[in-house]
Amino acid sequence: MIFLNSNSPAECARILAERIGSFLAQDKKVLWLLSGGSNINISVLTLDILKEHFPLKLKTNLAVSLVDERYGPVGHPDSNWQQLLEADFSLDEIISEPVLTGLSLEETVKNFSENYKRISTWADVVIGQMGIGLDGHTAGILPESPAVTESGIACSYEALKYTRISLTLTTIKSINASYAFLIGSTKKLVIYYLRSRDFPYAEMPAQVLKDIPESYVYSVEATD
Repeated sequence: MIFLNSNSPAECARILAERIGSFLAQDKKVLWLLSGGSNINISVLTLDILKEHFPLKLKTNLAVSLVDERYGPVGHPDSNWQQLLEADFSLDEIISEPVLTGLSLEETVKNFSENYKRISTWADVVIGQMGIGLDGHTAGILPESPAVTESGIACSYEALKYTRISLTLTTIKSINASYAFLIGSTKKLVIYYLRSRDFPYAEMPAQVLKDIPESYVYSVEATD
């Protein structure tokens, strides 16, 4: 795991776009896994850069899906996918794999797992854009939650006000490279603990990022 600093979300977007673009330039197929929250702006900026520089590669070589989602009707306001769309993350020129399709919770998790297996097999490389919460969670996996011990591709559980759907720790470990962007001074303590200690997954699920072949954690100073 490599810890780095960044001056702004725009710089983070450039870094991520350059990495994804390096694979597209080699005609490799890329699965880009997205997160919600403060990562949304970075995702939008990254896609804008990719559309500018690789317009002919996106329709055939770039697929996007989510690391985690909040269950509910398609388009509900707490949905990570819906919030991306509302932030002008345009799906017009890329392959998209939303999690919510109007199915029951059980069928949604099954469908998400099957789609992930298919699209990750299609891809030459899987890049995860990860978030890390103040409590040390990553993806939809909260500390001490049932998701910590799940071993399939994806799982679901009730937590606080959301029904969460998430890729499991087992699946996250299989990602080729992860980029975690932590914006603002409030996340510095999280970075400190991630960097200095090896907590059990149950206490700090974000420790799983250390088990990904390439893992980068950026402390982002500004918000643009």
